Amino acid sequence: MRTRWRWTAVVAACLVVPAAGPGPGADPAAASAAATAPVERARFLMGTRLVIEASGPRAEESIDRAFGEVERLDQVLSNWRDDSEIALLNRAAAEGAVTCSADLFGAVAGSLTWAEKTDGAFDPTVEPLVRRLGLRGDEGRLRGAAPEAPQGPGPDPIGWRLVEIRPDAKSVRFLAPGVGIDFGGIGKGIALDAAAGILKGAGVSAARLDFGGQVLVFGRGPDDGGWIIGLSDPRDRDHLVGTFVLRAGSIATSGNSERAAGGPDGPRSHLLDPRLGAAARFDGSLTVVAPDATSADALSTALFVMGPDRGLAYAADHRLDVLYLRRDRDGALVRRGRGALAGSAPGDSFPTTQSPGQPGEPHS
Repeated sequence: MRTRWRWTAVVAACLVVPAAGPGPGADPAAASAAATAPVERARFLMGTRLVIEASGPRAEESIDRAFGEVERLDQVLSNWRDDSEIALLNRAAAEGAVTCSADLFGAVAGSLTWAEKTDGAFDPTVEPLVRRLGLRGDEGRLRGAAPEAPQGPGPDPIGWRLVEIRPDAKSVRFLAPGVGIDFGGIGKGIALDAAAGILKGAGVSAARLDFGGQVLVFGRGPDDGGWIIGLSDPRDRDHLVGTFVLRAGSIATSGNSERAAGGPDGPRSHLLDPRLGAAARFDGSLTVVAPDATSADALSTALFVMGPDRGLAYAADHRLDVLYLRRDRDGALVRRGRGALAGSAPGDSFPTTQSPGQPGEPHS
């Protein structure tokens, strides 16, 4: 599980500057084209940069509303704020059931659904481990956030089954002291889907939303109907090793080239394996495509934690497009993937544990 909003794949896109409005007597067709020209804006939200490019009437106004929706959700989902709804829930839910807002309850229920679907590879209850490892340090802490609390003796109370929800009352209760929820592995996807909903509701016909590298698109893009997405080197997110044309849905990447917290033994990965109670063991990156951003965000976390063998078997069972990348000891790029992403980056393929011709066999 990630401990904060991730930095992932790099988007190969250019800044689009709206043309000046036409003067008196201008061609009506030209005026119409100017009114619907793509508009691109960026804002720093949830600890990273959200870039929205949108086409359609009142695109700029719609983008501002989408930014506002993400900012509002930050007050609900952020563990980096002591005054957020999730922070308040984490402090109170072990004492009894807490009635939640629709947004918070939906995020908790959705996170538990993905925990069940991935057999706990994605698990939102890693908050105690995040705090014990000191992964949410002072760097980047938002105003009003409390210092990390020391963890007591004994194992961390981690496990999605320790969270009880009641949909009729929209309430959440923790079944053990010390349980806590962290939305770092799904919150950015939730925010992207909400922002896209605002844009669609305002009549935007096509848009690309890039939230720290996770991308969500809808409508017709500029690249033969899609959007060209850059795939990052697993050791250097600023270096591209391939591209992929995304025509709909979302693409997300998890990898250890992202932010890590310092520890006494060196940097500590922010990608956590709930079963190990420690950093996930895979040393590369994982990219996945899904129909919506929430699914892509949760799946990128879960599939990274699973690692290539389990992850590719899961991807085959669920017909997912995935790509695992890593560098070997000599620095050569090696890859292992399935579906449309499989051929998106050059390099040698990982050894595979599957027999040739089996359904869901990884492509190379």
